[in-house]
Amino acid sequence: MASRKARLVLTSLAVVLGTMFVAAAMVLTSTMEKSVTGVIADAYIGVDAVITNDTEPAAAQGNTPSANTVPASVLDEVAGVDGVDRVAGEVSGQVNAIGSNDKLVGTFAPTIALTWDPEDDSGYLELQDGRGPEAQGEVAVSTKFVQDSGFDVGDTVTVYSYTADRTDFTIVGVYGLSGDRDSLAGETQMAFTVPDAQFLLAQGEDVYTTVYAYGDGIDTDAVEAAITADDIRVQTGEEASEEAAEGFAVVADIMGYIFLGFGLVAVFVSVFLIFNTFTIIVAQRQRELALLRAIGAGRRQVVGSVLAEATVIGVLASVLGLGLGILLGWGLAQIVSSSALGGLAIQLQIPLTILWAPAVGIGVTVLSALVPAVKASGVPPIAAMREAVNPPKPLRGITIAGAAVTLVGGVLVALGLTDNLGLGGFLTGVGIAFVGITLLTPILSRPLVALLGSVMSWSFSGRLGRLNAGRNPRRTAITASALMIAVALITGIATLVSSLKATTSDMLETSLESDLIVGGMQGGANVPTFSPETLAEIRDLPDVESVGDVYVDFFGTQVDGEDTPLSASEDLTASLAIFGSEVADGSVEDMPAESVAVSEGIAENFGVGLGDAVPVTFADGTTEDLEVVALIADSDLTNGWWVAPEQVEHFTIPKPMQAYINVADGADVDAVQDEVEGILADEPEVGVTNNAEFVAQQTGQLDVLLWSVQILLALAIIIAVIGVVNTLVLSVLERTRELGLLRAVGMTRGQVRRMITVESVIICLFGAVLGIAVGIGIGWTVQQALEGEGLEQFALPWGLIIGYLVAAVAVGLLAAIAPAARAAKLNVLGAISYE
Repeated sequence: MASRKARLVLTSLAVVLGTMFVAAAMVLTSTMEKSVTGVIADAYIGVDAVITNDTEPAAAQGNTPSANTVPASVLDEVAGVDGVDRVAGEVSGQVNAIGSNDKLVGTFAPTIALTWDPEDDSGYLELQDGRGPEAQGEVAVSTKFVQDSGFDVGDTVTVYSYTADRTDFTIVGVYGLSGDRDSLAGETQMAFTVPDAQFLLAQGEDVYTTVYAYGDGIDTDAVEAAITADDIRVQTGEEASEEAAEGFAVVADIMGYIFLGFGLVAVFVSVFLIFNTFTIIVAQRQRELALLRAIGAGRRQVVGSVLAEATVIGVLASVLGLGLGILLGWGLAQIVSSSALGGLAIQLQIPLTILWAPAVGIGVTVLSALVPAVKASGVPPIAAMREAVNPPKPLRGITIAGAAVTLVGGVLVALGLTDNLGLGGFLTGVGIAFVGITLLTPILSRPLVALLGSVMSWSFSGRLGRLNAGRNPRRTAITASALMIAVALITGIATLVSSLKATTSDMLETSLESDLIVGGMQGGANVPTFSPETLAEIRDLPDVESVGDVYVDFFGTQVDGEDTPLSASEDLTASLAIFGSEVADGSVEDMPAESVAVSEGIAENFGVGLGDAVPVTFADGTTEDLEVVALIADSDLTNGWWVAPEQVEHFTIPKPMQAYINVADGADVDAVQDEVEGILADEPEVGVTNNAEFVAQQTGQLDVLLWSVQILLALAIIIAVIGVVNTLVLSVLERTRELGLLRAVGMTRGQVRRMITVESVIICLFGAVLGIAVGIGIGWTVQQALEGEGLEQFALPWGLIIGYLVAAVAVGLLAAIAPAARAAKLNVLGAISYE
């Protein structure tokens, strides 16, 4: 090891990177959980009892008076309990605020409204400028709100909610959160007086979302006994803090699992590098090992020496990776804090589970070296007398094994697609088939390398490079497999994203007969809506033939006791026509308030027909028996329950979410779009787009996901590049005498460089082509499995595929720099006499 420092570094680097990512995932998860728990605890400093409603929220968006509020009478009841010194009621929820740029503040992270408690001395909210609100029409805002809105103390801001019209408030103060933070989780905040908060969030009703009790030695049982309202829960401040922290801990866990998953992919990829490295090392040290056997070394001693080398590499690399992983986890936590948690003060946590990271690194290294170690012990002593390297082994055994494993995986995938094994069996089959294809890469390398190399065989150096890449199919396959895995995963995800986009586009093109769409991007809990008056103005435009509108309530609604969304439309006849659907039976003209229309498939599932009455529960808790007056033909855009427009008042958001505009024949669509944009000038949540723009808007988050995955999988690609470099460097060492002879008979240094470069590019292209093919296969099988769930179209990301091929060439060129330079600089006489 000491005499082969470059080899040691290259082998160790893969283990370092894999261990680093695994350790970073564990540190990130533990650190974020601890830090967020501390923040939540700050919010309950000095609180002795927390009183909330124990029922499930009737409206998940939280901005309508419903069963999950606490009546004002509870404050007086709790105030009379022994030990209670003070009681405060809080009204909190999401509101919409219009910034100085006439756009919504906090589109992707919501704007949270809460009540300002002038008697709160916990220090959780720290006033930094001005004062707290004292009269109606005043508001204090968080420092992040000032940053995002462009407003400051003295300015007027317009605020509204799903149930309250736009109202102007004067900013009288700016506050931060304890620990010098500007938000809790990236949100912007606004603190109102109690009446204003109730106006915005509870339609002016005298109710609260939470009641806090302060005192000395408060008995929560006594508090609960004093409350006469039903379904009230009383907790201590500590219990409420722990419960609130659990939700944030789930987010931290998800982030940790994501990084852990990519870390394990990196570790898996490093297995190929380590295995290949030790295999080449054993082949190069054949005479050395044979001499050891000749002077008396036993097979166990040879195995022990190789495994000892692997163990030392594993320990050194894993310890280094562990240290770097702690730093990376700390850095990632700081990034998450600054970008999503408002500068949350991070408390570094190093869990005991982090010891699994070096254990995995050491274990992977030793196991990867086990097969080469056993092979080394089988070198006969007589091999010390010959110089020839062991010829490549036949590929029959590994090909048969790979074919068998691939067949088993294919059978499981087929059974999974027919619902005989379910999703678990399907995914297991995909994984097994992936392993089988990896085992088949050596036999696949011969024809693919010959085909790819033929493009670069126009020169003498190119032909030699192609022959070198194909001379040892196992080595080429193992080297390329590391790159194949990363490219296959990226291509598979990209294929699914492209298929989803194609499905959405096809659905809109075939089912939607409109020219323009009014809608917006949903960010966080914010559901973009606009006013019914705006909808009426759009309908009145002279060049608009018809408008299909949609009101939807997703949460807290039930039909016959089952949770299901409810829809409504002011003109359901026009909406069905634009959605490419129609009434199959009955009528939707002038639907009475006590009626409902339902798609045929849903009606069949519920076992209802025309004239039947079904109990419908709305988000505000209202329950009515509605008569089925129409059956609607099944369609992607109309499946579900449609209530009369009069029932919209019971919706969580009594405003239309989307409008689909059909322009009159001969009218200028662009001109109509400009007119609609003018009408929407005062609707900051939505905009008007054509169908193509609407699809791009709705699938934009998928593109962000795709790019995030590609960035995270870059680690596996880096390891794959190291594998190519390592293989080429060791190959140059192995072919020292051969290179010397080539130079002796007239090959120039430039030709040597080109030969090594061609070999490197072919290996990388082989891995990329195979990865793309496997990724497309994975994407297709998953799309087929989800076809019944609505993913009907299969589409390939041609732009990304071409990009991956170009990147493979670039990777091959970069990976060849060091090995090619080393080969070109060989001393001719020294290389010829090399042993």
